[in-house]
Formats: sequence, structure tokens, C-alpha cells
Amino acid sequence: MANEPENISGQQIQSVPIAFAADELSACGKCGRDNAPNRMACIYCGAELTIREEFLSQAKVAANDLEADALGWNIVARAADVANADSDKELESLSFLVEDIRSIGISNTLIPIARFATKQAAELAQKRLATFPIALVSDEILDVSKAPVRVSRIEFDGADLAFTDFNRGTIERCPAAAVTAIVLGTLHTFTTTTLEKRGIRKRSTVTDETSDDRVSQLLEIHIQDSPAPFAVHPTGFDFSILAAERSLLVSENFERLAAKLGKLAPQARIVTDHNAFRNTLRGPWPETSRSDGLGRVRTGIGQRRYGRTATVDNKLQFAKFSRLQALDLDELKR
Repeated sequence: MANEPENISGQQIQSVPIAFAADELSACGKCGRDNAPNRMACIYCGAELTIREEFLSQAKVAANDLEADALGWNIVARAADVANADSDKELESLSFLVEDIRSIGISNTLIPIARFATKQAAELAQKRLATFPIALVSDEILDVSKAPVRVSRIEFDGADLAFTDFNRGTIERCPAAAVTAIVLGTLHTFTTTTLEKRGIRKRSTVTDETSDDRVSQLLEIHIQDSPAPFAVHPTGFDFSILAAERSLLVSENFERLAAKLGKLAPQARIVTDHNAFRNTLRGPWPETSRSDGLGRVRTGIGQRRYGRTATVDNKLQFAKFSRLQALDLDELKR
């Protein structure tokens, strides 16, 4: 019989079946070839496969395996629900940092648990996380392609908020009751500039390298049915809306502005703990990096070197985080 063990010199070399039976294999709908029933994509042509219910527990789900700017699917949840869940094994299988989230404390901030290339993979992982409320969110819903509207001033006239566009100087009004979320974030930008001397045979020697680590704050105000939030930057903004509460420190002004807007729009979600989730966000939403050539740079009298800058920042990461806070988890679950 096919599953009976064979013996060579009295040694057993097979005690259990090591392959799926023929009637268990899944035929690819695109190329027609048979695949293991726990595969999510065809091994031959890469087409998506449907996994039968009895093989769901055996399926391997690859989380956080796509580029930062690619479109994918995210499993999201409230930070407090994740910290209190008894799902350590399932969370760790998705490369989620369980201990980090528990060290933050109670927070209703929405966070991504893992990100997937396909909806099928996200739904499969979702079934394994059944001990706390979660939802699926596509990157298309977050839609970070629409840039925030930078504002230079915010005024309140009793019912409406008036936002002055930093670039155009125009004023846009909306009811304070339409504000859905107020998100205070910390942007990190790390830049390394390298200068090198190039000799014969294209050999190069690094002659100088400098690094610059910049940290700044950003406040985004989300309005119901608006495609992009309003954004307050550290420079070019008039904090006069704070009146006597205005501080000489920009960091304090940001915190007080978030609190002030929260009082004017009590229905809005106020999120000020973005920086605490920095490590948690890196898994599903990694920081983005880029490298730019500077060409030949003058470094002294009669001296030129070839320059290059490498930049790593969390701007895209914060954009996704911010727009996630404007969503309703209960509505997403429906």
C-alpha cells in the first residue's frame, strides 16, 4: 500500500504520509495544474487559489511582505483590545510585537496588526484572530495619495471652524460637528550625506559622511466626507486661536491646540499618542527610504567630490496612521 512504511536494512524510512492525497490537491483555475491544498497562490503561475475550509489551519500566511507604497490589505484593531487579547501565538505568527503594545498602556487608538498583499490572505489571518474585535481596511480606503491641506490659521465663530489655506490664502468653513478625528503626530527624518572621491577603474573612497536627524510635529484635522485632512505644521501657523493659552514652546502649542479643538468638537476622536506606537507601526507600515545623487559637489578650493544623500522618514507611515483614526472600527466590521 502507498502509505505503508518501507524498510532498508531494517530501518524505517517513512511512518506517516508525507504528501497530500491526489483527491486533496487543488487545481489552479488559470493554468490547470495541481497545487497543495494549503497554498494561497499557484506554485506554477502565481494565480490566487481558494483554500478549502478543512485546510485553513495549515495555510501559510505571509504578512508584511509588500512594498511600503504598494496597495494591500490591513488588519486593524484598537490598541487596548490587542493588549488584552489572549492571542499571543496568533499575533506573533504575524510578526506583531505583543510585548511592545502591552507596555504602552490602555489606548483606544486604532493600529494595524499586519498587512497583506491580497484580501484572501488578510481574511485568512482574520479568522485566526477571533478573540477581539478586528476589521479589514484596504490601502485604497486610507487613500494617502491625496495630500493634506496645509493651513496657516484656524478660527472658531461659535458653530463653524474656518481654515485658512497656507498656499492660497482662501478660507474654507465647516461645522465643528463634522470633525471626525484630531491626530497629533511626530515626524522623524534621518538623512545621511556621503561624499566620495572617485579614482581610476571606478574605485571610490568615502571622504566625508554627515548625518542629520530631525524631529517635528504635525497635527491633522479630519472632516467628515472630506477627501483629505487639514494639516498644521510647526512653521507658518498662527496659534492665536489659543489666546491666553498660547505658549512660547511649539510642542506645547500643538498639544494645547489638539485639546482646544477637542473641546470645540467633542465628538471627534483625539489621538495624541502616535509616537508611542512607532515600533508597532514599523511591521505593517515600514518607514520609507530613498537615495538621491547630488552630482559633483564643491568641497574646497579646487576640490570636488561626488555626493549622495540617503533619507529615511515616517511621513507615509503617519499619513496612513492618521487616516486610520478617522475611520469607525464598528462600521468597518459590518
